[in-house]
Amino acid sequence: MKFNRAEIKDIERLQKYERIFAYLLRKNTFTKLDIWECMENKRLIGRIINGLISEGVLIEKPKRLFEWVSSQKERYGVEWLDRSISTHQLKRLSKEDRPREKLLAFGFSKLTKAELLAIFLRAGIKGKSAVKLASELLNRFDGVRGIFEASNKDLLGIEGLGEAKVAQIKAVHALAEEYLKEKAKTRKVVRNSKEIFDYLYHSIRDRKDEVFKVISLNGQNEILDIVDAFYGTVTSSNIYPRKVIELAIKGNATALIFAHNHPSGNPNPSKYDKEITEELLFACRYVGIRVWEHIIIGDNCYFSFADEGLIEEYDRKSEEIKRRKNG
Repeated sequence: MKFNRAEIKDIERLQKYERIFAYLLRKNTFTKLDIWECMENKRLIGRIINGLISEGVLIEKPKRLFEWVSSQKERYGVEWLDRSISTHQLKRLSKEDRPREKLLAFGFSKLTKAELLAIFLRAGIKGKSAVKLASELLNRFDGVRGIFEASNKDLLGIEGLGEAKVAQIKAVHALAEEYLKEKAKTRKVVRNSKEIFDYLYHSIRDRKDEVFKVISLNGQNEILDIVDAFYGTVTSSNIYPRKVIELAIKGNATALIFAHNHPSGNPNPSKYDKEITEELLFACRYVGIRVWEHIIIGDNCYFSFADEGLIEEYDRKSEEIKRRKNG
């Protein structure tokens, strides 16, 4: 075996190899881009891949694809996934190499996802460090998003995760959402759908149910507040214009932006989405509050009522109705 963990004496280097092989062994076929997600040195990754090819355990295919020889993949899996750095070896790490100390000394950008998660886990289990446990969680749930989306039951089913650790993970998720919400309030909105999407995407994309947000703006288009106003499928039966107007008046808003998610991942508006948007715009215009936008957030994509000309269309209808009443 070309890459034998027993021959790597440097603990830090051994941990890098572990992280790289964790990604290399996730799939039977992969590209270098798949492996670069581990955030390790690209030269080291390339050196390992080239070494595996020369050993005959990886086959280079067209379109820069690499494929494991199945029997050899199993052998490397035993070497790099089934074994872990022992506790006494971890204690030999210098303070700079420990996640918590590394974070304080160099900032979060120098830590891998597994190391960041390990800080919250605090401790591993017998024969498995916190970093190793964190790495296995990331692989098991396919990343940070999967961990945050996982139910308490699924997380508690993992060896090494008790109620305290699960509570810490859920608290991190909640704090991240609060951070994004507060950060959004410090930014100006200039009727730009992409900005709104960027503000809200990370806090709304993981919701398994629909949530309808009302964003209040002042006269300078600065965000005054973001409120989760309604939950459930968007229909006229559970979205109340009166409540929206009350929120706007209470917050001294001069304009509003609406946003909600589609858990299916498809942001295209339904019949009800269009109807309630038009109804809310009419009601708000009646009391002198403008509606600048309504965006529907899907899986890394969105639909903008303003960009598609629907807000302008509903505004024209509102003006026509107003003229008829006054005429």
